[in-house]
Amino acid sequence: MNITEAVNAILKRYPDQGYDVFIDLNEIKDDDLQEAVRFIASMRKSYHTNPKRSRKINRETLRDMIKKGYTYKGIARETGLTESTVGRKVSDYGLKRLYHQMYPHGIRPGVQVICLNIETGEQKTFKSINETEKAFGFEKDHLGYRLRGRKCYIENGWEFIRGD
Repeated sequence: MNITEAVNAILKRYPDQGYDVFIDLNEIKDDDLQEAVRFIASMRKSYHTNPKRSRKINRETLRDMIKKGYTYKGIARETGLTESTVGRKVSDYGLKRLYHQMYPHGIRPGVQVICLNIETGEQKTFKSINETEKAFGFEKDHLGYRLRGRKCYIENGWEFIRGD
């Protein structure tokens, strides 16, 4: 018996139900269809999966991870939780303020910025993005926004490079 013969035998007996009868093969009680039922059941794969174990995370562990510089994504990777769960736990434990102190505007404070003049080759190094913005007369968060997710930004003949 092949799969086509087994399916056609069952559908011939249960034409009104169509493919719904294949959801639960245990409901088919006809003796002459048991061979077809066994054949289809043997073709099915076992889809049992063990869920990924997540680590319980308490307030102190979460605080230590934030102080070590972990982002939500990093904490989620280490603990096996989702980013939204980590964000909720940070909020529930009252650590949101600490997290945002460690990551103002999504950029770590004290990120070194190297500035290269494209025309003259002059190089300047600043300790932070805010210091660089003040030195070049940019508005607050101008460079922080431009350098977010990138390593390099060019404006007015200067190349600004994050020194992560």
